[in-house]
Amino acid sequence: MAEDEIRENLTEDEDDDIVVLEDEDGNAVTFRFLELVTVDATPYAVLLPLEDDEEGGVVIVEVVDLGMESEHYDAVLDDDLNERIFEQFRSEFKDKYDFA
Repeated sequence: MAEDEIRENLTEDEDDDIVVLEDEDGNAVTFRFLELVTVDATPYAVLLPLEDDEEGGVVIVEVVDLGMESEHYDAVLDDDLNERIFEQFRSEFKDKYDFA
Protein backbone atom coordinates (compact mmCIF):
# COMPACT_ATOMS: atom_id res chain seq x y z
CA MET A 1 0.00 0.00 0.00
CA ALA A 2 2.93 2.30 -0.69
CA GLU A 3 0.81 4.76 -2.64
CA ASP A 4 -1.68 5.13 0.19
CA GLU A 5 -0.26 6.74 3.28
CA ILE A 6 -2.56 7.04 6.26
CA ARG A 7 -2.59 9.09 9.39
CA GLU A 8 -4.41 7.74 12.39
CA ASN A 9 -6.70 10.00 14.39
CA LEU A 10 -5.37 8.84 17.74
CA THR A 11 -7.88 8.98 20.54
CA GLU A 12 -6.51 6.14 22.67
CA ASP A 13 -3.30 5.88 24.66
CA GLU A 14 -0.46 5.79 22.14
CA ASP A 15 1.16 2.81 23.89
CA ASP A 16 -1.91 0.62 23.29
CA ASP A 17 -1.96 -1.85 20.43
CA ILE A 18 1.78 -2.14 19.88
CA VAL A 19 2.85 -5.29 18.01
CA VAL A 20 6.45 -6.43 17.61
CA LEU A 21 7.10 -8.87 14.77
CA GLU A 22 10.25 -10.45 13.42
CA ASP A 23 11.21 -9.73 9.82
CA GLU A 24 12.80 -12.21 7.41
CA ASP A 25 16.25 -11.32 8.74
CA GLY A 26 15.29 -11.93 12.38
CA ASN A 27 15.10 -8.23 13.27
CA ALA A 28 12.34 -6.95 15.56
CA VAL A 29 9.98 -4.52 13.83
CA THR A 30 7.44 -2.47 15.82
CA PHE A 31 3.94 -1.76 14.51
CA ARG A 32 0.76 -0.13 15.74
CA PHE A 33 -2.22 -2.45 15.35
CA LEU A 34 -4.80 -0.36 13.47
CA GLU A 35 -7.75 -2.64 12.85
CA LEU A 36 -8.91 -6.19 12.28
CA VAL A 37 -10.56 -6.72 8.88
CA THR A 38 -12.37 -9.88 7.79
CA VAL A 39 -12.29 -10.86 4.11
CA ASP A 40 -13.72 -14.19 2.91
CA ALA A 41 -14.22 -15.25 6.56
CA THR A 42 -10.50 -14.83 7.28
CA PRO A 43 -9.28 -12.22 9.79
CA TYR A 44 -6.44 -9.90 8.81
CA ALA A 45 -4.61 -7.33 10.92
CA VAL A 46 -3.76 -3.96 9.42
CA LEU A 47 -0.50 -2.73 10.96
CA LEU A 48 1.28 0.61 10.69
CA PRO A 49 5.10 0.49 10.99
CA LEU A 50 6.28 2.80 13.76
CA GLU A 51 9.80 3.07 12.43
CA ASP A 52 10.68 4.98 9.28
CA ASP A 53 9.34 3.03 6.33
CA GLU A 54 10.50 4.16 2.92
CA GLU A 55 7.28 2.82 1.36
CA GLY A 56 5.07 4.76 3.77
CA GLY A 57 2.28 2.20 3.85
CA VAL A 58 0.61 -0.35 6.06
CA VAL A 59 1.41 -4.03 6.46
CA ILE A 60 -1.36 -6.61 6.28
CA VAL A 61 -1.01 -10.00 7.97
CA GLU A 62 -3.36 -12.94 8.35
CA VAL A 63 -4.31 -13.65 11.96
CA VAL A 64 -4.06 -17.39 12.65
CA ASP A 65 -5.71 -18.53 15.89
CA LEU A 66 -3.48 -21.06 17.65
CA GLY A 67 -5.94 -21.62 20.49
CA MET A 68 -5.47 -20.97 24.20
CA GLU A 69 -5.51 -17.19 23.60
CA SER A 70 -2.52 -17.38 21.28
CA GLU A 71 -2.26 -16.22 17.70
CA HIS A 72 0.26 -16.14 14.89
CA TYR A 73 0.60 -13.64 12.04
CA ASP A 74 1.29 -14.80 8.47
CA ALA A 75 2.38 -12.42 5.73
CA VAL A 76 -0.10 -11.86 2.91
CA LEU A 77 1.97 -12.36 -0.23
CA ASP A 78 -0.80 -12.23 -2.84
CA ASP A 79 -0.95 -8.66 -4.21
CA ASP A 80 -4.59 -8.97 -5.31
CA LEU A 81 -5.66 -10.23 -1.89
CA ASN A 82 -3.62 -7.50 -0.21
CA GLU A 83 -5.44 -4.89 -2.29
CA ARG A 84 -8.88 -6.40 -1.49
CA ILE A 85 -8.09 -6.36 2.23
CA PHE A 86 -6.82 -2.78 2.08
CA GLU A 87 -9.91 -1.64 0.17
CA GLN A 88 -12.12 -3.32 2.79
CA PHE A 89 -10.12 -1.52 5.50
CA ARG A 90 -10.54 1.82 3.70
CA SER A 91 -14.26 1.26 3.27
CA GLU A 92 -14.94 0.17 6.86
CA PHE A 93 -12.79 2.81 8.56
CA LYS A 94 -12.99 5.82 6.22
CA ASP A 95 -14.35 7.97 9.04
CA LYS A 96 -11.59 7.00 11.48
CA TYR A 97 -8.46 7.44 9.31
CA ASP A 98 -7.29 10.11 6.88
CA PHE A 99 -6.25 8.33 3.68
CA ALA A 100 -3.92 10.71 1.86
